[in-house]
Amino acid sequence: MADRLAPIAALDVPLSEKLTVLREASLTAGVHNEVIGRWAAEHPAIAKVDGWYSRAWWGAAAGEIVRDQLFDRGRHAEALALVDEVDDTALVDARRQGKGVIVVTAHIGPPKFLMNWLVDQGLPLLVWTNTGDLPAWQAASGDARFVDPRTPDDKSVVLVNAAIHLRRGGVLLGAADMGTGGRVVTIERLGYVREFSLGLPALARRLDVPAVTGLALWHGDRIRIRFVPLEPPSPGLSEDEWNQAWLDRSWAVVEPVLGDSPENLRFLRKAVERLSQPQGAEGR
Repeated sequence: MADRLAPIAALDVPLSEKLTVLREASLTAGVHNEVIGRWAAEHPAIAKVDGWYSRAWWGAAAGEIVRDQLFDRGRHAEALALVDEVDDTALVDARRQGKGVIVVTAHIGPPKFLMNWLVDQGLPLLVWTNTGDLPAWQAASGDARFVDPRTPDDKSVVLVNAAIHLRRGGVLLGAADMGTGGRVVTIERLGYVREFSLGLPALARRLDVPAVTGLALWHGDRIRIRFVPLEPPSPGLSEDEWNQAWLDRSWAVVEPVLGDSPENLRFLRKAVERLSQPQGAEGR
C-alpha cells in the first residue's frame, strides 16, 4: 500500500485535505485489499455496513498518516486540531472523588490521539503504551510518564508502580485489550475474540478507584473523544467474577464500534504499510 499512501502523506497541503484525497483512494483500494477482505470473510457479523471495505481501509490508512503527523513536533498541533470539542465530564467527575482514576481504552480509532489529548491537559498521567514508536521529544516533555508493560524491565513492577501512582491521585491510561500481567481472560463479541489482561480491573478493585472508558474515534474526517463512566461491579462477587464483569462493562462501550464503524477498526492497520521514518529522533 506504500505506493498509494506515501504520495498522499507527502502532499504539501493541510492534513484535512490529505484525508479527503485518501477518501477518494479508498473507494478502490479497500475493495481489493486482501487482508481486509480475508478479515471481513471471517467476521461477517461485523463486516456488514454499507461501504465497509473502503471505510475500513480509509480508517487504517488515515490512522497511519495522522500518527506520523501527531508525532512530528512541528505538526503536532495541526493533527490534534482534528479533535472536536471534548466532553470530559465523566473524567472530571471521577477525579473529584479525590482518588486516582483509571482511564481504560481499547485499540480502536486513530492511534495515540486519546493519549496525546490527555498529555496536553497537563494531568498527572501514567501511560501504559508501546514506547517503541514514541518520539524522543514527547517522551522527554511534560509531566506524563510512559511505560511499556511488555518490556522485561517494566513488566515485573508495572502494577506496583501503577498502584503507587493511583494512590497519589494520578491518572492511569491503559488499554484493557493488551497483555499486562500474567493472567488474561477472553471476551468474544460479534465473533471477534480478544484476550484481556486482568491488570486494570485488579487495580480498580484492590484500590477502590473510579474508572472511565475513554475512546478517540473517527466521525467522518474528524475525531471525537468520549469518556463513559464505568460503574463498578457488585462487591459481593468473587475476585474472578468482579474482574470479568469490570472488563465486560468496559468492552460494552467498544462493542457498538465494531459493528457500526469500520473506519475505527485499527487492528486492520496490517492492511496498510507503515509510512513513518525511524522514530525517536528529535523533531519527530
